[in-house]
Amino acid sequence: MGKLDISTIEGYASMTPEQKVAALEALDIPDPDYSGYVKKTTFDQTASELAAWKKKYNDTLSADEQAKIARETELADLRNKVESLTKEKTLGEHKSSLIAQGYSEALANEAAKALMDGDSQKFFACQKAFLEEHDKKTKQDILKGTPRPGNSDGDPTMTLEKLQKMSPSDRYNWSLKNPEKYNELYGGTD
Repeated sequence: MGKLDISTIEGYASMTPEQKVAALEALDIPDPDYSGYVKKTTFDQTASELAAWKKKYNDTLSADEQAKIARETELADLRNKVESLTKEKTLGEHKSSLIAQGYSEALANEAAKALMDGDSQKFFACQKAFLEEHDKKTKQDILKGTPRPGNSDGDPTMTLEKLQKMSPSDRYNWSLKNPEKYNELYGGTD
């Protein structure tokens, strides 16, 4: 930081310390110009400079060193590909195991990713969602298989009056299907 030019303050030498502080606080100092110190570059310029330096460096290397760097780069790429394929395979195995247990495909995918990432909270949340869905489906299946109570004709409210209003052929058919109810309501006589 530069020094202040106190010669621009009139009567500075004869001022009291409080007056000097007040005068310094009131002093208007322009912002410094750093434009000559800061080099403005864009990302593209920096990337091209980096590429140029890399090319210069590679030109100074011997053929053996360049081949070694090329092999190391290729080996690193292959390692990355193998690691990626291993992750995909493991994810697929987890997903297929979860689907075989009854998970929906979307939930199995989410749970398998959580398992791969080691996110136990998310995995247990998926497990809870699966169990709730499974319980709901099981209850629905049980209710579908439960027989409905009532008469075999599906009309539990058959009365003598309804029976007498039926046509003779309908009454006869109903009596064949529901002989006990017919005898109970009609006493077996026409």
